[in-house]
Amino acid sequence: MISPEPAPERLPVGHRVASRYTVESVIGEGASGVVYRAARDEDGRRVALKVIHKHLSGTPQIFRRYHREAAILRRVEGPHVVRMLDFVEEDGLLAIALEHIDGSSLEELLQERAPIAVDLAIEIAVQICAALETAHAAGVIHRDLKPANVLIDRPASPPDGPDGAAPSPLAGRVRVVDFGLAKVVHGEQMSTGLTEQDMIFGTPEYMAPEQVRGEDVDPRCDVYALGCILYEMVVGAVPFSKRTPIAVMTAQIAEQPLPPRSSEHGGLISAGLEAVILRALAKDPAERHPSARAFADALRACRERRFVGHSRASLASLHDAISITELELERTGLDHAAAAQNDVSIPDVALPAPSRESAVVRVLPEASAAVFNEASGNSTARVGGSSRERILWIVVAILCAVAGIAVGTLIGAR
Repeated sequence: MISPEPAPERLPVGHRVASRYTVESVIGEGASGVVYRAARDEDGRRVALKVIHKHLSGTPQIFRRYHREAAILRRVEGPHVVRMLDFVEEDGLLAIALEHIDGSSLEELLQERAPIAVDLAIEIAVQICAALETAHAAGVIHRDLKPANVLIDRPASPPDGPDGAAPSPLAGRVRVVDFGLAKVVHGEQMSTGLTEQDMIFGTPEYMAPEQVRGEDVDPRCDVYALGCILYEMVVGAVPFSKRTPIAVMTAQIAEQPLPPRSSEHGGLISAGLEAVILRALAKDPAERHPSARAFADALRACRERRFVGHSRASLASLHDAISITELELERTGLDHAAAAQNDVSIPDVALPAPSRESAVVRVLPEASAAVFNEASGNSTARVGGSSRERILWIVVAILCAVAGIAVGTLIGAR
């Protein structure tokens, strides 16, 4: 008979850790430790104190993992990564003091009201991309990116929303947390403290296929995880939801996700955004966005260049504009900056969707210009034709008038 694991023992309110921090309440709990809200004794500053479970303090792997996470946080610093303030050890108990984020996790937001507005989802994803850029530049791959590890600041004085609506959570900053399963791919070598051979790291619903197979991974596995998160934000469900973790991981390898626009809320998702999401979810890493920055650029292009059409288009020449949009979303930020110098007004055009009456898509300036020129050309042709007919009738009228005058003159002469 296997004895159950002992229940984690929580630190009581008022307990002092390393004579520096006083525990106030519990924020959250995981398999390896508890996160407390605590006050720093020297100045009263509020911190998030991540403390290892006492019954795991003697486990070498977990012990090394905490040391390693602290070392990673020291090298990964940026506005969208939660900052480490301190690392303490007391009688074999490890604690990492992190800046306290007065807000909620993306997981809580999605549980409360998924799917969320498309513009909100894009902005959250862009800020997550910024965090990934910081980590990847430092040679660190997160490997466990998921909504629970994304925090959204609550502003001190939130502005009123439109028409008295609740303010957007994006009035605050988005931060990525928990680098406990992160991998260092270059720079200073650090032991993982875990035996990586034949082991799989991550959360099944957000794991890239190569991660599921236990292969060596690169930053594009984080791009895949963010693709899963973005899909969940706009659709309201993860790409693959199965009964067991094994079934989910099998689907990550072998199945294709349903296109976001085929979901219940698909009418609010542009064809361009769908293309961006599906590219992030490509099974082959080589087919994904090559970096977090490229992913962010595609999302910004999607946000800045899309429009909403409300009727079925009558312009058959635009049947393949969606594929053109996919190409447009691959342009870099420098390309967009150069294009901005020659920015032109682009008309709204509604494109037919495969299975619904309206479509949401952004047409390229080139495609729009072509449509505009074609329409202008047809209009010019019509105007030209009308002008020629008018001139012809004027000539006929003049000839008739001349003939009438001549006949009148002859009759008068007689």
